[in-house]
Amino acid sequence: MISSSSLKYSSPESYPINPGHDFDSGSVLMQDIFRKILSIAWLEKHIVLIGEIGVGKKRLAQIIHKHSKRAKGPFHSFYCIDVNDNEFKEAFWEHIYFQDEHVHLKYSLLEKASNGTIYLDQFSELTDEYILNVVESYVRGCNQTFRYNPTSSPRLILSITQESYRRLNNTKVWERLLRDLNPISIAIPPLRERKEDIPELINIFLAEGRIADPEWKQLSISAEAVAECLGYEWPGNIRQLKNAIMQGAVLSRGETIKCCHLPFSMSWKLPYKPDEHRTTTKRNSR
Repeated sequence: MISSSSLKYSSPESYPINPGHDFDSGSVLMQDIFRKILSIAWLEKHIVLIGEIGVGKKRLAQIIHKHSKRAKGPFHSFYCIDVNDNEFKEAFWEHIYFQDEHVHLKYSLLEKASNGTIYLDQFSELTDEYILNVVESYVRGCNQTFRYNPTSSPRLILSITQESYRRLNNTKVWERLLRDLNPISIAIPPLRERKEDIPELINIFLAEGRIADPEWKQLSISAEAVAECLGYEWPGNIRQLKNAIMQGAVLSRGETIKCCHLPFSMSWKLPYKPDEHRTTTKRNSR
């Protein structure tokens, strides 16, 4: 309330998204993106989300899944930074097993995500070799596993940073990805270009804080602190904003977040008056 791991596997999650917040945005840019998402979600197309780290790509992937024909299926998320060979092979390579005296190929990830969505977080941080291997394994695995029911194959949503997109664009890796997956690309603007969303995002984070800690039932934020947030450029985007609000919640002891409770890097103001600090220091030294 505003007052005056490496490749890590995540099991299917419900990812609760408040329906009232799915498409709430004061930004014209984000309203346009949400309209596109509603149109794309029902299509059987893979998606590439392009944007800076922390802009909310995973949340958009969850919204796409929720508003698609696959909403009742699983949503699997993988974190693609610092991937090692064993984790990569376990997740994406086929495994041979014997059953009834026959040899079978099993793709664990694809089978677990059947009729659902696979979100590859920070996909562009993989090496070019791994990117090609993932694409090849996905195509080969779907042809093998879902050859009798192609519509059951999981949808891919890939997370790519702007810097990586510029690097990959017009390369053989990108051409291969476009040829084999034929995805739809959506560019997500950074928070500094859609500051109209900041008050609503703050309200969402405050609500999450009040739910997370029963002692934070009165958690709110002052109008001055909101103004401070609106004046900041947020190089870390939504992730940094959430961290700042949660820090403010801790320092305010779950009450009203004021400017002095926000991170120093936002305004470079100390959370106390210099004279007060010197007086306290002298008193403690006696």
